[in-house]
Amino acid sequence: MLPLEGIRILDLTTLSGYCGMELADYGAEVIKVETPSGGDTLRELAPLKNGASPHHVFRDRGKKSVTLNLMHPEGKELFKKLVATADAVLENFTPGTMEKLGLGYEDLSAIKPSLVYGRVSAYGSTGPETDIPQSDLIAQAKSGVMHFTGFPENPPTRIGFSISEHYAASFLASAVCVAIYYARSTGEGQMVETSLCGSAIAVSEDKVITWGADGEDPMRTGNAHPLINPYDILKCKNGYVAMGISSDAQWTKFCKAFNTPEWDEDEKYCSNLVRGYHYFGDLRNKIEDLFSNYTMQEIAAICDENLIPGTMCSTTREALEEPQLQVRNMIVSLEDEKIGKLEMPGKPVKFVGEEEEPLKAAPNLGEHNAEVYGALAIDSVELAHLQQQGVI
Repeated sequence: MLPLEGIRILDLTTLSGYCGMELADYGAEVIKVETPSGGDTLRELAPLKNGASPHHVFRDRGKKSVTLNLMHPEGKELFKKLVATADAVLENFTPGTMEKLGLGYEDLSAIKPSLVYGRVSAYGSTGPETDIPQSDLIAQAKSGVMHFTGFPENPPTRIGFSISEHYAASFLASAVCVAIYYARSTGEGQMVETSLCGSAIAVSEDKVITWGADGEDPMRTGNAHPLINPYDILKCKNGYVAMGISSDAQWTKFCKAFNTPEWDEDEKYCSNLVRGYHYFGDLRNKIEDLFSNYTMQEIAAICDENLIPGTMCSTTREALEEPQLQVRNMIVSLEDEKIGKLEMPGKPVKFVGEEEEPLKAAPNLGEHNAEVYGALAIDSVELAHLQQQGVI
């Protein structure tokens, strides 16, 4: 049994879905509520294969799908009936959108006082910029993340995946679970929200507190750490390796493993503090000269053997074939009727001692109309009428 079994979530999010996916992964019944005319645009997000988006197959795995026109008066009433059966609603519209439809938190909590209403937005529902549209790129720029990412001689750089969107969704999933726990204890629901910009700020805490401590804006240092070294991406014989040495004990191990004990004895390199001062001056070049005699695979093997934090910089293909990730079910395959077999990330959280249940496929548009609406005592004749009227 999965921990969230028995919890029902109505997922209205568009071009996202990650929050609902996390909840579905751990057993919640997540019903994706989509427009009748094409559904969530996530279904069309490139690259397409046989007319289907792998992003939809990944982010909507394990969910159910119903179609519903929330602009239609009958659609609004039908949604309210669904709300009466749900524990939580998720949405990521511009704040005020659902309120204008008469379907905001205050409206829906009047129907079900224990309802949890989860929202992801650009900046949050309060403040002067609440209605300004945003994307992950804008969130990374606005939050200062791009200012301290990249190399000193290059412009501010975007982190290579949608960090703010993923964290905002994951933070919301946690908050929804906490709020549902509270609602089941007290009978009181509440609205919980996260924002893209706020989430980007939250995960850059070391940069924020550094500024708070000394008033200095953190600068770009490329792949290296400004204080701990060698904590960097370094060139070797056939590619690049990552070295994550963060203590003097690890540095001693490194010098011994790579036959450079004199570095550990050198007063310029013998401690984290002094290594930080001399790393970019000459130590980095010395390490890359040393590594030019080794392949990525050889360096990774030496590091593993000596319990030194270091590894090769893998391609996506190499990562998918990594035995450790395979053993942990972090790379899984899911069969989709259009795409076929698709490899994707598995569940990041593991419940120790529990056998991991296989993932379920993403739904077709409106696949569960009969099941979900049938439970509201709407028969096939009425469903056909609602479809003809553009309600579902």
